[in-house]
Amino acid sequence: MLQLIRDKSQGLIVGFIVFLISLTFALFGIQSYFTGQSDVTVAEVDSHKITLADLIDRIKTIRQQTEDDLQTQTDPDLWSSDFIKLQTLNLMIDEVVLDQVIADAGIKTSDDSLVKRLKDVDAFYDESGFSRERYESLLARTGTSTKEFEASVASEILRSHIKLGVLGSEFSTESENAFLYQLRNEKRDVSLALVKIPQKNGDIISTQQELEEFYQKNRESYKTSEKLSLEYLRLSREAIKNSLPRINESNLRDVYLANLASYTTPEARSIEYLLIQESLLLEDKVRKEIIANIFSEASNGKSFSEISQTINDNVEIEIDSVENLNRGDLPSSLDDAVFALSEVGTVSEPINTEFGTHIIKLNAINPAVILPFDSVKSEIMEDELDLRTEQAYVESAELMAELAFENPDSLDLVSSTLGLKRQETKLITKAQFITDFGSSSVPKVFNDDVLVNRYNSEPVETTEDNLFIFRVKNYETAIIPDLKDIQDKVKRDLIAIKLKDETKELVDTIITELRESDGQSETFQKEKLSWRVNKSIDRYSESIPQNVRNKAFAAKLKNNNPRYFKIEYDDSTFAVIRVQNQQAPAVSEADEDKLGRTRDFIVRPRSAVMWQDYLISLRKGKKIKIYNSNLSP
Repeated sequence: MLQLIRDKSQGLIVGFIVFLISLTFALFGIQSYFTGQSDVTVAEVDSHKITLADLIDRIKTIRQQTEDDLQTQTDPDLWSSDFIKLQTLNLMIDEVVLDQVIADAGIKTSDDSLVKRLKDVDAFYDESGFSRERYESLLARTGTSTKEFEASVASEILRSHIKLGVLGSEFSTESENAFLYQLRNEKRDVSLALVKIPQKNGDIISTQQELEEFYQKNRESYKTSEKLSLEYLRLSREAIKNSLPRINESNLRDVYLANLASYTTPEARSIEYLLIQESLLLEDKVRKEIIANIFSEASNGKSFSEISQTINDNVEIEIDSVENLNRGDLPSSLDDAVFALSEVGTVSEPINTEFGTHIIKLNAINPAVILPFDSVKSEIMEDELDLRTEQAYVESAELMAELAFENPDSLDLVSSTLGLKRQETKLITKAQFITDFGSSSVPKVFNDDVLVNRYNSEPVETTEDNLFIFRVKNYETAIIPDLKDIQDKVKRDLIAIKLKDETKELVDTIITELRESDGQSETFQKEKLSWRVNKSIDRYSESIPQNVRNKAFAAKLKNNNPRYFKIEYDDSTFAVIRVQNQQAPAVSEADEDKLGRTRDFIVRPRSAVMWQDYLISLRKGKKIKIYNSNLSP
C-alpha cells in the first residue's frame, strides 16, 4: 500500500506543469491584470476566498490549454474581457462548492484512483523512463510541492466522480432510441439534374432607368475596402535571444553553485513496513496490545516476516517494502516517521493512518547527490539564456512603449534606440492587415489617433514572441463610387441577376411539370437535362453537397412517393432534386456502437442541463458573494 502512496509522485497533470514552466503572457493584454492587486478577493464561498491571483492563474491555464488544442495563438484581449473573467470565476465557485460538499460527506480518493491518474502522465519521463531528476527539477522551478499537486489531482478526481455520477443518472427510453436511430440512419435515393445559369444572353437588355434603380438598391455592395500602408517596428524574443552573447563557463558555474539545490537528487530511503489493518472483530484494548507486542519484537531485531508467523489469523496485516523514497512522497505522518529514523535497522513508533497502523523499519539510506556540473551545463545555459531573453524583452518592450508615446510623430527614436529595423507594407486592405498582424492589432491601429492624427500606435503583442508598433503612412477610406464610374460593372451585375431569375423560372416550370405529370416534364426533355442518380445514400454521405443533402432528408415523403424541389447548387447552378425510396433500418439489426451513439445523442444535452441544475441546487445551500468591482485592476 505504501508503494501505491509513494507512486503518487510519479506524475502530474501535464497541462498544469507545462503552463507553470513555459507560459509567457501578453504584455499589454492579460499582463495588465497583475499590477499589485493579486491578493484582493473576487469571490467568497462561505468562508473560502477566491483571490484575483487565483482567477488569473486559472484564466492563464485555460488560455494555454485552448491555444494548445487549437494549435494557434488567440487574441490576448479576449482573456481580459469581463465575459471570460465571470465565466472562469463561476467555474471556480462551482469547484469550491463541490469540494466543500465532498469534504462534508467524508468522500476520499482511493490510492488506486490517484495512482492511475498520475501514472498516465509522461511529463517527467526521459529516454530511459521516469526521471526522478527531471521530476525534482521541474517541481523546484514551479515552487509547488508534491503534496500540493496530489491534493489538486485528488480534488479533480473527486469532482469528476461526482459529475459522472450525476450525468450517469440520465437516461433515454427504448422508443426514443429506436425513433432517433431510424431517423439518423435512414437512406434515400436522391437524384439531381443541374441547370447552369447562362453567362450571356443577347436578348437581355438593361435600360438606364433600370441601372439607376439597381445601383441605388445595391449601393452598399459597391463600397470599396478601406486601405492603408504602414511602417512598423517589430520586437522579437527570438531576435533578442540570438543577439545575446554566449554565457561563459565561469558564469554558468556560478549559477550552478548558487543553485545547487536545484541540481541535487534528494536523499532517498528504502523501508519495509508492517500494516495492522482496522478490524471490527478486535476490541480496541486487544488491538493495542497486539500492536505494542509487534513494536517491541521489531525493536529487538525480530524481522516482520518472523513476527507475522506468531500473529493470530483474526488480525489482518500487510508486509511490504518501498525503495528510494524521497521527502514528500508519503502523507506527512508517514513521511515524518521515515525521515526521523537515524540508523538503518531501526523501527518507528506505531503510526495511525486512515489505512490502519504502520510500523516502519529503515533498510537503507541513499544520501543526496549533487549532479556534476558537466551533466547539467547545457541545461543551465538554456535556462539562463531564456531568463536573460525574457528580462531583455520586458525591458525593451517597456522602453519601446515609452519612447513611442513620448515621440508620437515618428518611429525614428524608437528604431535607433532599440536597434530595430523599420519595415513597411504596401497599400493593403483591413482584411489583409488582420491576416498579416492578427485581429488584436485592429483596435490599436484603426482609431482616429493613428489613422487621422497619424500618431504611433500603442504596442501590440500579436503572438507570444513579437511586439509591434505601427505608424500609418497612407490611408484610403471606404467609399461608394458614383454610378458613372462603375456603370459597366453595375450593368454586368444587373444582367447576371436577370439571367439568374430567368433560370430560376425555368427550374420552377420543370418542377411544376414533374409534380403534375407523375415525374414527366417536356421542358426537362427540351433542355436536354438528365438525372444524376444517387441510390441509398444516408444523411452523412459526401457524394452530394451538404446543402442538397440537408434539404433532401428534411423533405417528407408522403406514402414514399417521389418529392421534387429546387435548390441553389452553387453560384452558377440550380439543381432540380428528386427524393424517393425512403428506407428505415431495422432497430433489431442495429450495431450496438451505433445504438450507443444514438443514446448519447439524446442523453448528453439532457445531462448537461441536469448538471447545471445540480450545481444551482448546491449553490443554494452556500453563502456566495462575487465582488465585481475587484475583477479589474
